[in-house]
Amino acid sequence: MAKARFVTDKKMTGVEILVLFGSLPRLRDADKIPNTLFVLTWDRPSVSLGKYEDLDGLKYDNIKKDKILIGRRPSGAGILWAPPGGMGAGIVVTKDIFPNIDTAEKIWAGEIVTEFYRRAGISDVWYKHPGDVKIGERKLSGTTCIEFGKGIIVGSFINRIKPDTKFFEDYLIYPEEKLKDKMLKDITEYAASIETHAPKLISEEEVAKILQEICKEKLGLEFEPGTWTQDEKNFLQFGMGMLTDEKMVKSVAHSKWYSELQDGLTAATYRFKTMKLISANVAIDKSKTIKDVLITGDFLISPADGWEKIMESVKGLKADDAEAITKAIKDAFEKNKIDYSGFTLEDMAKPVIEAGKLAIQKLEK
Repeated sequence: MAKARFVTDKKMTGVEILVLFGSLPRLRDADKIPNTLFVLTWDRPSVSLGKYEDLDGLKYDNIKKDKILIGRRPSGAGILWAPPGGMGAGIVVTKDIFPNIDTAEKIWAGEIVTEFYRRAGISDVWYKHPGDVKIGERKLSGTTCIEFGKGIIVGSFINRIKPDTKFFEDYLIYPEEKLKDKMLKDITEYAASIETHAPKLISEEEVAKILQEICKEKLGLEFEPGTWTQDEKNFLQFGMGMLTDEKMVKSVAHSKWYSELQDGLTAATYRFKTMKLISANVAIDKSKTIKDVLITGDFLISPADGWEKIMESVKGLKADDAEAITKAIKDAFEKNKIDYSGFTLEDMAKPVIEAGKLAIQKLEK
């Protein structure tokens, strides 16, 4: 059985671990760290945005007023709210264990995390691909995944204790497209936990023990206690300064994109909920040519710079040429070897096409 490292850290924030998410696969690719399972407890509140998450989905002024740590990670998707006492867990390995991000999510979230909740006492837990672990329509864990070279990391938040509703009430603007498929009265009902749905509340130590046991069974890894290396600490220190900078946090927002458009362009937005939410903002000139585009959402792609390449691929195309737009996006994925999870390539093209149609309607009025 292969040896691996096990790290626990009770003085971590959600922003910090997702800063590390960008570096750990690189270090694993370079063989500077071993396969590593980590279990964390958040010691202060934080909000972490994925690289292409729309800041306008948050009440940013409220977050700053309450002095909540906020950062934008250099890759990945979605928003992580990490309240004090909440937990997170993940594993960084090589691609002989998880060959791609789709498989990583299916094994980590669909098998390991789902089985963890069963052993914690929630018998009717189920997995919804990509990455969500649920009881009924309520969410216990969400997942993100990043790869670099032969290194790949996947992780989830773990709802051991009942999450407060402050994030949903005071900080989040939840898209109605995402709420429609949840069959809940409002989004404050969405979060589930071991505390609220299991016969008893297990300890943080039991969380770590159960996850180690399941990873040993399913991945064939034997864990030995370890700590973060100096390389990992250096990456964290450098990354926190850069990724919590206000300019970085505000870099992706559809309101900002609209405000910076050149004069004479007509723009529109279309949001499409597939397995994940994809939002496209498309600007056209008087000849109906796409001049600019911003795609946001909680979908997952790798490598991170694939996002820019996808958007660049449709510039210069006619907004009413759905076939050319779909082909350009498919070609961008193939040419740049972009891995993805949570959508089909047709799904990615749809909101771009529909936003283009809306822009044309505006132009012709």
